[in-house]
Amino acid sequence: MSLRYASLAVLGAILMFGFGSAVHANPPVPGSPGTPMENLPDEDVAIEVVATQSGVTIFIGTTTTDPGTPDTPGSQDIINDPNSPECTATPMNIGHVSAGWVQAGLAANPGTIPWTVSCDNGYFGIAWVPTDAPSAPDVVVGTPPTPGVDPVAVAEALYGFIPLPPITLEANPGTGLVAMPSWFWVEGYGGETLYGAETLGSTTVEVEVTPEHYGWFFGDGTHLITHSLGQPYPAESDIQHRYEQSSLSAGGAFELRLEITFGGRYRVITEELDAEGDLVIVVGAWEPLAPMVRSFVRAYPVQQLQSVLTAAR
Repeated sequence: MSLRYASLAVLGAILMFGFGSAVHANPPVPGSPGTPMENLPDEDVAIEVVATQSGVTIFIGTTTTDPGTPDTPGSQDIINDPNSPECTATPMNIGHVSAGWVQAGLAANPGTIPWTVSCDNGYFGIAWVPTDAPSAPDVVVGTPPTPGVDPVAVAEALYGFIPLPPITLEANPGTGLVAMPSWFWVEGYGGETLYGAETLGSTTVEVEVTPEHYGWFFGDGTHLITHSLGQPYPAESDIQHRYEQSSLSAGGAFELRLEITFGGRYRVITEELDAEGDLVIVVGAWEPLAPMVRSFVRAYPVQQLQSVLTAAR
């Protein structure tokens, strides 16, 4: 399994061993929970493996859970101990290991190998590290940093998935005639700006999508670039085309295609605390997004009028 460097990949497991305990003479089986005494705080260790472009880090975060009493609700807090132990990690030799937990761990974490995490106040547990890690992992006592929001990635995702209106292509007459003008227009959309937004934590990304121009492709090799979507019948549409031959050679109908080129922009809105600790809303400037094209098609048959000679009566 290759490292996914574009984003943080959490590959660890929650291991339940006491952070302040003495060295274990017989270390507990990795993954097995301890048995806290009733109504006493319980300390748990969470081991998380985070792979980034610069390497792999094993984070060891300790939490204490207070079960509470009938009159006092329980709580869970992160322990920030300035006297945290020093910890190291070494790869396990699993060539001849047949323990069930090893096989289960390899199955649950493909592409990894187990590393033994040890601290100066006792054995802690196992971290599953990617086999293609560029170097030995660092061990940090603390919780992993929260990944930041990439506004450009969010904006591009929104940009590509903003739903479009139910656009259909209409024509008059319904079947075209050679050398006679056909009128075309769009139903379901009038060129309005489209919007999208996504909120992740205290960050909101807003996206606006606006049509820049329209390309009408009539199926016979001709096209028209315009800023018009045409006018619906009975008004005379400004999107018109005269076909010089029937659609028989095109399989019975020409492919009428409308390509809409959209331009987009995005801005980032964040909630932040000012120097006095008050919550303020910070609205960023609009930033451009690359244009995108969306296509809509319909079959349009065109017939050739034939003169028929009849005998005079």
